[in-house]
Amino acid sequence: MVARDLRRLAWSSGVIVAIASGIASWTVLAAPPTKLTPAVAAPEDLTAEIRSLLTSVEEGLASAESYRDRQQQLKRQAVQIAIFSQALADYDSDTPLKKTAPDIRDAALALAKSASKEESAAQVTIIKQGLEGKSTGTAVREIDWSRLARAGAMMGAMKERSEAIRRGLRRPKDPDAESRQALAIALMALVVHGDTHAVKDSADKPAWQEVCLELQEHMSKAVAAIKSRDGSAVDHFRMGMEACDKCHQKFKP
Repeated sequence: MVARDLRRLAWSSGVIVAIASGIASWTVLAAPPTKLTPAVAAPEDLTAEIRSLLTSVEEGLASAESYRDRQQQLKRQAVQIAIFSQALADYDSDTPLKKTAPDIRDAALALAKSASKEESAAQVTIIKQGLEGKSTGTAVREIDWSRLARAGAMMGAMKERSEAIRRGLRRPKDPDAESRQALAIALMALVVHGDTHAVKDSADKPAWQEVCLELQEHMSKAVAAIKSRDGSAVDHFRMGMEACDKCHQKFKP
């Protein structure tokens, strides 16, 4: 009898430990690759870029013709809204949209997968409600950043943003808006950090993730420099692109 009770206790303890371990590992996976502070991204910049992307999405939904012509662009923009929203959800301190950011993220991810103009419009409505502080009450804050997008899908978006940075550095017009091009690359680097499909040898994963954080750091510094029209913006952008080149040469993502 005593032996049987001990076996039951041991089994129960094992289950509890396993569950606790699972929760712990899930929590680690859910955390962003780096602490999200003003040095990485300012909340007002994150919100401003969500609104800017949403405006472009709505322009694409203005007519059946524009929706047909801009579907791929809409999907890329939706994914980026999700990334910026997750950054707000995971921000290290409280922000005005911290509570509704998960709702915005979920709607943006659904928008990226929408198969019709009507479905897309419905998700846009939820995003706008989230920006107004209205929550569905169903979205979960934690999510593994690598689930926001695949690394391959980020490559085209990063290229598009880097070309915009180059234009802005040559002929600056709106430093605040131009700085958010670098901010987008910084956050996309955090998404790529978790998607290691291109890494064939597991021993190379630290190198992949190190270069992603290197890219994020330089782009986050470029944001501040572009805003203040500091000449170091060129250097940080260049070093960020050099980090990209290192990754492409080694891993060919």
